[in-house]
Amino acid sequence: MELVKELFRVRRYKHSQGRLIRRLTMAGCWVLFVTAAWKCSLMDFNWVAGWCTWLAGWNGQLETLRETFRATTDTGVAAGLTEQIRELEDKIRAFVGTFVPVFTYALSGLILLCGIWFGYRLVNWVTFSDFLISVEGEMAKVSWPGKAELRSSTIVVLTVFLLLSGMIYLYDLILVFIFRFIHVM
Repeated sequence: MELVKELFRVRRYKHSQGRLIRRLTMAGCWVLFVTAAWKCSLMDFNWVAGWCTWLAGWNGQLETLRETFRATTDTGVAAGLTEQIRELEDKIRAFVGTFVPVFTYALSGLILLCGIWFGYRLVNWVTFSDFLISVEGEMAKVSWPGKAELRSSTIVVLTVFLLLSGMIYLYDLILVFIFRFIHVM
């Protein structure tokens, strides 16, 4: 509930502290929402247009015209109905052709704008902001290894990994041999 309240505030919290980690967190949040907006722009929203045409009553009108066309025997009436059906279908096609791109990009833009605001407000939320400030403070205390220490540590890790994987492989071979010998496998 506190986060929801925070989303509607404008003030910044301790804006001079933890700048790097807060900016990186905000950028990461923005990347997520940009990706969501991009994926939304690729979606097919014809079903929404179909729902809108149904809501407007155009589908019912079209079906009524088609039923009347099938039931009529008069060629003059049939020609008029054909023209009305064609006009209504063109109207529906024009609506769908206009509505779908506008709806798609409006929804994508809304997701993008909400995401930008959410990312900005998230890093100014008191609880989360204090956490990020303390993370940056702790990261400043970390002693990063030099090139030689990094190389030797990597060699130790890879050697231990290879030895352990070799041991597990040998245990597996021995267990398979034993199980086959006693006809379990």
